[in-house]
Amino acid sequence: MRSADRLRLAGIGGNQMRSAAIGVALAGLAAGTVDAASLQVAPVLLDLPAPGNTATITLRNTDVEPITAQLRVFRWTQRDGAERLEPTDDVVASPPVVQLRPRQDYTVRVVRVAGGSAGGEAAFRLVVDELPKPNRAPGTVALVMRHVVPVFFTDRAASPASVTWSASRHGKTITIDAANRGDRRVRLAAVTVRDESGKVVAANKGLLGYSLGRSAMQWVLPAPPASKSGARFTISGVTEAGPFNATLPMSAGR
Repeated sequence: MRSADRLRLAGIGGNQMRSAAIGVALAGLAAGTVDAASLQVAPVLLDLPAPGNTATITLRNTDVEPITAQLRVFRWTQRDGAERLEPTDDVVASPPVVQLRPRQDYTVRVVRVAGGSAGGEAAFRLVVDELPKPNRAPGTVALVMRHVVPVFFTDRAASPASVTWSASRHGKTITIDAANRGDRRVRLAAVTVRDESGKVVAANKGLLGYSLGRSAMQWVLPAPPASKSGARFTISGVTEAGPFNATLPMSAGR
């Protein structure tokens, strides 16, 4: 892959990456025939506590034809409230390109080659792309699947996540900010924001995202206009450790 293409991934979050396949599918529906995606990946998360530096992931071809998959690893950071994926040589996938026969499973190794401590918890994302078939029929658009797998290497002495919440209203949206002072990440799902009366003002039923260690992240949720600026709201949801509930100071947006 050309370096310019690799750098385009910097700053792209997982939801945007997964939407790439949806965009291809819509284009295919407009053009005519669409080839179904045939690549499956398991597990969907790799979590390696020290001293572990190696994990495996299984690729599965569910198609009756051969497919080719490309694997790349990117360092995952959160800066200025946004996620960034940047090229790295600290972690590698071996082999980086896999050809799978019909109905075949293939095991790939993911290895942290950087020496020394992970520095709390080091976060990466493994990007697995099903490459388009070179011999597809004219007028056919391939639905090319992309899987994005979180990969974490965690020191034994890493401190637990410690998240401080705040929010601001901007018209018909609420921006939620999470500042994590701990080393470990926290996975946030089924998040709901309520006002002082208990009324739901914003919600995200699925996975909201991750708050990485020693980082700040923000999310924008649709919300009906109302609620006073400066009021104290609550935010609740589910993490890997179970349910959480916290105070959410609300301010007026700029």
